[in-house]
Amino acid sequence: MTDGPAVDVLPRLSTGDVVRCFFDRYNQGYPNKPDSPLEAEVLDVETKELTEEADLLPGTLTTVHLSVPEDDDKADRFWIEHREEHEDDRTVRSVSALLYEDATFPAMTTTGEVGNVDKVEVLSSDES
Repeated sequence: MTDGPAVDVLPRLSTGDVVRCFFDRYNQGYPNKPDSPLEAEVLDVETKELTEEADLLPGTLTTVHLSVPEDDDKADRFWIEHREEHEDDRTVRSVSALLYEDATFPAMTTTGEVGNVDKVEVLSSDES
């Protein structure tokens, strides 16, 4: 089992990994689900190169899409974004909150944050 700060673990995840995300809940508008820790499967990992022309700083944006628990009637999808940016001789890495999308009304989807992800545990991985 691998665990550590989200900023270190997220870039190493791949489709099929099962993770446990620990987060501080600060969105009181979200129903009582999910609670920390959230156990989920990595459904997809997308990596996009960031260029100075299209973004503020060059680097890499990795989006990790996670499964949504069956008893969660609010979210249709979860994801976390990991950003690595280069400025002069510095590299800055950051992680978004646990993000969700609610598409109950397809014409008006709602995107929001569940909470700040502090730690990620990899429970099972294709590499192990």
